[in-house]
Amino acid sequence: MTHRNRDSATLRLVPPLTSEAGADCVVRGIGPAHASMRAWAERALGSLAELSGGEPLTLAFKGTVLLRPRVLHALLQGASALVATWRDECRFILGRTHAVRGELEGWDLDEVSRRLGQGRDVVRVELRAGEAAEEPLTPVGRLVLGGKARTLDILSELRGPWRISRPHIVWGEEWALDPDGVLRRVRERFGAARVVVRSSASAEDAWTASNAGRYLSVLDVDARDTEALARAISDVFGSYEQGAESEHVFLQDYIHPVEESGVLMTRHPETLAPYWVVASDRHSGRTDQITSGASENHSSAYVEHGAPAAMLQGSLRRVVDVGRELVELTGVDALDIEFAMAGGDFHLLQVRPIAEGTVPREDREVRRARLLTDACTAHQALILPERPVVGDGPVYSTMTDWNPAEMIGRRPLPLARSLYGRLITDETWATQRAEYGYRDLRGVPLLRDFAGHAYVDVRASLNSFIPAVTPAHVADTLVSLQLARLAEDPRLHDKVEFDIADTCTTLGLRERLRRRYLPAVEEAELDALVAALRDITLGGLRDLPVQLGRIERLRAAPFGPGFGGGLGPVLAHLRELGTLPFAHLARTAFVVTAMLKSFVREGILDAGEQREVLQRIRTVAGQLQADALRVKRGELGLDVLVAEYGHLRPGTYDIRVPRYATDPERYFGPLISGGEALPRHEEPLSRSLHERIGAGLREAGLEMSSEAFLGHLEAAIAGREYGKHVFTRTLSGVLEHIATWGELLGLGRDALAYLSLEQVEAAMALPADAARSRCRAAIDEAREQAAAIDLIELPDVVGRTSHLLVHVSCDEQPLFVTRECVRAPVLVADGLPDPERVRGIIVLLERADPGYDSLLALGVAGIVTAYGGANSHMAVRCTEMRIPAAIGVGREQLRRLASGRTMTLDCGGRRLVHE
Repeated sequence: MTHRNRDSATLRLVPPLTSEAGADCVVRGIGPAHASMRAWAERALGSLAELSGGEPLTLAFKGTVLLRPRVLHALLQGASALVATWRDECRFILGRTHAVRGELEGWDLDEVSRRLGQGRDVVRVELRAGEAAEEPLTPVGRLVLGGKARTLDILSELRGPWRISRPHIVWGEEWALDPDGVLRRVRERFGAARVVVRSSASAEDAWTASNAGRYLSVLDVDARDTEALARAISDVFGSYEQGAESEHVFLQDYIHPVEESGVLMTRHPETLAPYWVVASDRHSGRTDQITSGASENHSSAYVEHGAPAAMLQGSLRRVVDVGRELVELTGVDALDIEFAMAGGDFHLLQVRPIAEGTVPREDREVRRARLLTDACTAHQALILPERPVVGDGPVYSTMTDWNPAEMIGRRPLPLARSLYGRLITDETWATQRAEYGYRDLRGVPLLRDFAGHAYVDVRASLNSFIPAVTPAHVADTLVSLQLARLAEDPRLHDKVEFDIADTCTTLGLRERLRRRYLPAVEEAELDALVAALRDITLGGLRDLPVQLGRIERLRAAPFGPGFGGGLGPVLAHLRELGTLPFAHLARTAFVVTAMLKSFVREGILDAGEQREVLQRIRTVAGQLQADALRVKRGELGLDVLVAEYGHLRPGTYDIRVPRYATDPERYFGPLISGGEALPRHEEPLSRSLHERIGAGLREAGLEMSSEAFLGHLEAAIAGREYGKHVFTRTLSGVLEHIATWGELLGLGRDALAYLSLEQVEAAMALPADAARSRCRAAIDEAREQAAAIDLIELPDVVGRTSHLLVHVSCDEQPLFVTRECVRAPVLVADGLPDPERVRGIIVLLERADPGYDSLLALGVAGIVTAYGGANSHMAVRCTEMRIPAAIGVGREQLRRLASGRTMTLDCGGRRLVHE
């Protein structure tokens, strides 16, 4: 069958392409030529012009054809024109301009081919499979991207802003029959150079699967060392497992030393959203650290496709520019590109399609772009503070203060987000700070949303930790300096209360304040600040019994499922007796923890003594394990255990996640069957430790005994966990009440998660039919919004508006719990995993809350979380139960660890290594 373009009678002239050699090279495309084919043709013709010494050339093409300059140059050596056909159809004509230009005007290519064929110096060639496309407008990439070695060989023929060492291919059959000949040819090609032997199996870099990292490559082999070279080639063929005789490997020049290497994804590798994603290694000097997953110190940059080029600096701009050219050249916009920079050159190591996923729908991309635009506008409007907030330079973080990333996730759905706001971050957070003695920020929300991502307003948070008695001008200076320090080192955003702000009395406070703030703040003003923080500290400690009493009042009236009177009164009651006293307890727990850490920082205690003090504290997690053991021994009924802990769920604010009570056998059964007593400290703390703590307290200006301080420490930390346990029971009841109401309307839990609390309350006041109709419309809209939000990649810290479009993420500095070193298989948990799967496993969690308490008692080898800090629930639980953990490793590091099958969690050495 003959395939012709409908517009084949028309030739369209493309503006001349002037090569570096000065040749006037013209590309003419017939009909609606594909953009990538036109880009490929222009680049191929430019490369040919260089090979031809600047002689003018003209190319006319139709459809998608793979033009290879090296091949075309050889064919044109003794001819004035080249005619290429595909299945009896002329697909391109290439010739010296003076010989073919007149013939091309106004003719169909097949007719021109016939006319040119009458001459004696015209070469005809039939294109082979892989050199032309069946579909005329197929992207060039469908012809180019076909195996690692082939792709690099083809791209090496084109001039571009990159260098490619032309692959030297060794076939398996050739290696099996004549290894000496292969080694001789390698030495002839590379001489005394050092080479890399790379895999290029047929199962690699396919359109349906990349099999990245499956096969071996060997770096830095001396081409003169016959034994080492033979071993490297054999080892790479050996990694193919079966059928190596019909496969091949290839060799290239080894690039060294390397200034930077990495991988560019031209779309987001998980969602295929329009981002340039660049993982870079600037430290090892090697080319394989990113691809092998061995890099422990690399950065990941996310560049929105529409971001202005001026936002990109240095090597990042260069990498993205190369990505743009390759996308234009191949017509494939989802590429996986490996690169290295050395000696000022950009080396292209690999180009392959991203094998999995579907490019998002156009309407979702449009919605996504609108969300980003609105986010940039909103951020600009918030740059200047509004009273009572003071301080220059706003910063927004996902992990500061009330840590939304850990509690509700970075992209919370409407119900979880609005519940968290109503109960804590709209007003309760500021009320607690004002009652504690800090500045009154009531009326200022703690959370801000940018493109559906929840961020803490760090400027507001820092304001809320300034004592109320501090003059406004001093507060302004303090907050501005703190924000500036955070901007210099954004990795401290999850440690703001330890490393940026001073919010209570600690050892060495006066000297630390002087170092940080003199001379911007006068010494007398700093002395007043020290006195105010001491008063706040003592007031919080004295207030502990009051807040614990309020929690007990809530425990006595928890408002379980089926309550009447609407949600408003219940939530108000929950704020008054649940989240507000819990916030007080959490603040006091932070205060005593900060004091204890300062004892270590100042050398009064060592880290081991700190751990011993903390491990003596019994929290709810320890009590759960103890109660499970009592059930095992027959001292307690299962119904009592369910009544006490059945409200827990892995996702405290997430209605979609079932409570423990829905499946007691699953959640409690393994706890009971494997129940063991927690280690107990029989010996009292040493007299020396008490004396040193007492001396430290006096140095800090706190007149209390070491026994009193340790009592406050235990009461605050245990009280915080207990307060959370109690208030989440009522919160769980609220979620179950909403679920029951939704079920009557035919709305499941997954659907209800897309309704805001305000929409639920409004619908509850309507007749069933009206409520159902309104809710379904709202859910449909929220689902579409959430789908667009999932296509947006924002950083954990936003300091400038440009960060919403371009940001670079580095590994967080996690908190390591215990001094243990464990090596074990990895399990990525989304929700609570099956108990039988976790024993002896290192479990990776994006975020963790009280709903994971049962997990800790199932014999896990270790815990790693993306989010959380020194004062987080999970840190306290793992410390108490002596479970090795890395808390708050960050998203990028968690993703990297999740890609391995086994990892080493070295808490003592502060290392995380995946294999």
